[in-house]
Amino acid sequence: MSSQTRNASARASSPRSPGRFGGRVGSIGLLAAVAVGVATAVRVLYNAPVEPAGVPSGAVPAVSTVAGVAAGVALASVALSTDRPVVRVGLLFAGVFGVLATVSDGATVAAAVAVPTGAAIAFARALGTPAAYVDLRRSVVALAFAAAAGLSLAATAGIVGSPFRAAGSVAFLAGVTLLAVRAEGDPVALVAGAAAFVGVVGASAAAPYVTGGALLVGFAVVGSPHVLVATAAFGGVAAAVAGVRKRDAWLAVGAVLLLLSGVPATPGAATAVCLGAALATLDADGLFGAPDEPDEPDARDSPGASGVSAR
Repeated sequence: MSSQTRNASARASSPRSPGRFGGRVGSIGLLAAVAVGVATAVRVLYNAPVEPAGVPSGAVPAVSTVAGVAAGVALASVALSTDRPVVRVGLLFAGVFGVLATVSDGATVAAAVAVPTGAAIAFARALGTPAAYVDLRRSVVALAFAAAAGLSLAATAGIVGSPFRAAGSVAFLAGVTLLAVRAEGDPVALVAGAAAFVGVVGASAAAPYVTGGALLVGFAVVGSPHVLVATAAFGGVAAAVAGVRKRDAWLAVGAVLLLLSGVPATPGAATAVCLGAALATLDADGLFGAPDEPDEPDARDSPGASGVSAR
């Protein structure tokens, strides 16, 4: 059996394997995606320029809080599933401070530092030193989301000026756009992404003010051209469809989370973005460590081995 075949078999048999939609990590991410999607839909419906919207005013902060807490708990749960200390601590910082800032405004400044810093450290450790162009590409995409969270949260907390909020929006949309590389040339995924691109462009052309308002209240997009939003829709949808077609639960759920959460301008959204980025850009080997290879014969037990271990 070849080494690649053994590694694939080990990943497929692992309960934390990204290829199993019923796996623990994929299920946790899916629950968070549902909560984030409901919160985004409620915000858009409440601010829709049509009557009656049918959404009570108290529903918006309530569902946003639930979504932020769900994303933080999910990220912390993923952190506790890994045996890699640096990755665990980094993701725990992001998850715990994201939850604290969601339920208490007093933790907003601390979260503006802890969430992006913890995510960046965990991503950098999980990805390691790039050995090839593909590895470098994945590192750039993952760290773009951590940078977007840092810029957006710092502006929201008042640490830096409003231009950094726009820079955070651009960084986030650019990161989602670059997720198209995860489609790996899948024609069906690319066509789906192209359809999403055309849909956003068409909506912007037909009703620019309504589209801009929906992007602002639903996805916190500030200071970014609609064409960049369209390219982000292309990248996110293409990655999500590719994940479904490849039965890669992490990629599919992570891409959907990134599409639904929007710009990480609040602690809850930033936590959801970090969770989505971890699922969409990391793999099982990087997040949890290399899988065991039980089929690899031990040299001491092989028939041709000479000598006996001193132990």
